[in-house]
Amino acid sequence: MNVEIKLFGAFRDYEADARVRLELTPEATVADVRSALASHATVHWPNFRPALLAHSAFASERAVLREGDPIPADGQMAVLPPVSGG
Repeated sequence: MNVEIKLFGAFRDYEADARVRLELTPEATVADVRSALASHATVHWPNFRPALLAHSAFASERAVLREGDPIPADGQMAVLPPVSGG
């Protein structure tokens, strides 16, 4: 399954078009996407901070996804880093 992950926040600095495309099995879960993205990032993003990904959420167009949730049928997801502010 071809998965396209839209990058937000600090992740946008890693890719010019703010997207990553990964190939995963059709039965993959959000946890598998997180692991695949971490592997991709380790190879392709020199300043990658694993802790940022570890604390980030994944979402579909309609909902925030949990680790055990399946990948959305359309393969479209977003990775949302934690935010803070005042």
